[in-house]
Amino acid sequence: MDPNKLRDIVLNAELPHVVLNVTVPWDCFKLTFEEWCEKYDCARKELVAFEGCPVKAGRRPQWERARTEMKMSMSDICKPQPDIAGRWNSFSYRNISELPAVCRSGINFACFGFPSVDEDISFWISSPNAHTPGHYDTYGCNIVVQVFGKKSWILFPPEAKLTPVRVPFEESSVYCEENFYSPSSYGDLTDVENQAYHVVLEPGMALIVPPRWWHYVETLEPSLNFNTWLPLQNDIEGLLSECITKILIQDICQDLPLPVKKHIFNPNEDSMSGDEGLKESFAILDYLTHQKKYNKLLRPDRKRYSAGYLSSEAMSTLLEDSKPFVRPVPRLENCSFFQMMKHNHLRYDASIDLRFEESLRKHEAEQLTVACRQINCCCNPAVVQLIKEALLR
Repeated sequence: MDPNKLRDIVLNAELPHVVLNVTVPWDCFKLTFEEWCEKYDCARKELVAFEGCPVKAGRRPQWERARTEMKMSMSDICKPQPDIAGRWNSFSYRNISELPAVCRSGINFACFGFPSVDEDISFWISSPNAHTPGHYDTYGCNIVVQVFGKKSWILFPPEAKLTPVRVPFEESSVYCEENFYSPSSYGDLTDVENQAYHVVLEPGMALIVPPRWWHYVETLEPSLNFNTWLPLQNDIEGLLSECITKILIQDICQDLPLPVKKHIFNPNEDSMSGDEGLKESFAILDYLTHQKKYNKLLRPDRKRYSAGYLSSEAMSTLLEDSKPFVRPVPRLENCSFFQMMKHNHLRYDASIDLRFEESLRKHEAEQLTVACRQINCCCNPAVVQLIKEALLR
């Protein structure tokens, strides 16, 4: 398929689409997963620090903070391990530069119409049951290429009746309260059964995720995929909102004890929870406000793409012409959605909820409950929007 046409689809898609029958000329596609892992292990002698959780889980999503580390060879991810039965493992959300050169050779997004995207790429390696809790990305649009194994994607439109939460806080990701991995009951999910879209990505397939679409992703078999988030020219709105949100959370958490903070911030945000982090956030807010007020570009060293520039008629024609290569992700029937959730419910273990409650002292648990309530109130999108409008006057 013409990369320029595919680029237009990526930047104008309002629904998620799957890309098929496109030759992706990456060297990794010439290998099996076992061969790719062997190349990794030959280039890197040290064991890999995989992160993971028990397969059984409670009513809360398995946030990153709950993960523990297990060191294994990369090849171990491809084969069953009796000593780690009951646990899933993941070495994911990492920049491609962390891979040995032999494992990332030839990887770029030129065949999708983005030849300059050859460094800002992430990789995801995982065992069955590894998953990403339901969330949406606040910036850009996403292209995901499946290289080995299979992954299940459940997606929901931006207006879906999911419950956004900012605890745990991670800049650029808004999580939802709903737990699709181990739901305790169907009642928590009855508002979205008509809004789910579903696809299983297999090797050689790619997925286009439009801006702000919710998604829950689960690995079905040992898996490797690469993705890139394409920065868009209108991302400044999201950047401002995220910066305001971060400042509000930092202020609320300033005097909380460390054990409580650790439940509020995602591990990759730990450095932002002190006084220095708050000062840095205010400096970033000043910069973003200035750029927005005076219509200046963000980071001129980083290319940002325009989006939504095709008319609906032009987009429809383009998709019609591209049918052999691109198809929309189908909506999931109600009965199929609940069948999946019934299967996932088998992983629910009520005793895990009790163990979480016992992990904090009584007064710390109370502080966490109050802080979460304050954060989700103060960081409501409507409140953040009012603050943003006041800053830009």
